[in-house]
Parts: sequence; structure tokens; C-alpha cells
Amino acid sequence: MRQKKIVLITSMLMAVLLMGCKPSAEKISQAQGVRDQLVEVRSKAEETYLDIADTSLRPELDSLGVQVAEFADTDFSEVSSKKIDEEITKMTELVGQYEEVQSKLDGTYSEEASVKQEEARHLKINTYIINKMGFDLSSIKLYDMNTDTYSENYLVNGEILSNGYTLMGIVMEVNADSTDWVFVVKSTTDTEYTIPLGDLRELTDGAALTFEYDNESSIASVSTGGYFSE
Repeated sequence: MRQKKIVLITSMLMAVLLMGCKPSAEKISQAQGVRDQLVEVRSKAEETYLDIADTSLRPELDSLGVQVAEFADTDFSEVSSKKIDEEITKMTELVGQYEEVQSKLDGTYSEEASVKQEEARHLKINTYIINKMGFDLSSIKLYDMNTDTYSENYLVNGEILSNGYTLMGIVMEVNADSTDWVFVVKSTTDTEYTIPLGDLRELTDGAALTFEYDNESSIASVSTGGYFSE
């Protein structure tokens, strides 16, 4: 009788120990929920990464991805209660790391979007200027009448555009919302002239701008066309 009691008690203890080794249904559900969250934050980070040009966070994403893969096929019902707690802790930490990376990605995305929006507001027009004003020029600036802003002097480092010569390689950056521009030029005798230009948005990329000056009317003007146009 005593032996039977010992066997019964031993069996009960083993059953209790076995129950303690396996995680509860609640714990399994918790682990699966954290894994689902981890997969979600990973997918969001990877999608955001595809929308930016900066590649500096690629190594960090790859490293996190390797760690996430460790839990992809885990059957949480087959691990011990202690092990599932460890894995929940590790997955939770990974979720936090992904959230930190996501914050960086969102910041980069916002910065790049702002730059794109600003670039979209400016047009770049390639052109060249032919000086037929009858005198040499020491300064050529583009003035945006709508924004009240001047470009840099297209004649850099003391360069002079002599009468009859051409200034090549000019890239005019203009505000896409503006409608009126003028050139403000100076001769080598420091006399300033204003040349009405109108709406630059209608100018063909690569066109020539020919500056002329009528001595009788004292009016400066600009005409557009190709290099050999008169």
C-alpha cells in the first residue's frame, strides 16, 4: 500500500512538472501577438525605406531582419514556459528597435519630401546670352519681380562680356509661381540698365537671349531665338 502511494505521488509530481514546462494558452497567444506586431513593424519599415533615396539605414534593417527570421517558424506551443518568456522579451525589444528605425526613416522621408517640393517650385532653364548692346557688360543679374529676389551675377570672378560676344552655360533657376522677370545689367562704366523679360516659363530650354540697346530711345531689350538668329 505504501509503495502504491509513493508511485501515485511521484506520478502527480511528474504531471505537475510537465505542466510547468509547457506554456499556457494565454502565454502562447501573447507570443503570437508580439510576433505579429514584429512582422508588422518590419513591413512598415521596409516599405518606408523603399520610398526614400537615403540608403544609410540599410545595414541596420538587414541586421534586424536576420533576427526577426529566427522567430518566423517557431511553434510556441512546443517550447518551454521559460523559453517562451525569453522569446517574448527578445521580440518586444526588436519591436522597440524597429520603432526607433521607423522614426529615423520617417524623418528622412519628410526631409526628402520637402526638398522635392522645393525643387518642384523652381524651374531650371539652360540658356546663353549674346551681347549686342554696343558696349561691354560687367554684371548680369536676373530679377524676379514677384518675389523681389536677384540671382547671382552670371559674370563671375570679374568676367566681362564684351560687345558682340556670347556668355555660354547659363542655368537660370526661376520660381515656378512667378510671372515677371527682368534682367538688370551693368556696363563696364557702371551704368545700369533694366531689360524687361516677361514670363520666363514660356522660354524654350536652350534658347539664346540677345541683349540690344537703342541709343535713340535709350531702351534696352532682349530677343529670344537660336544662336544664329539675327
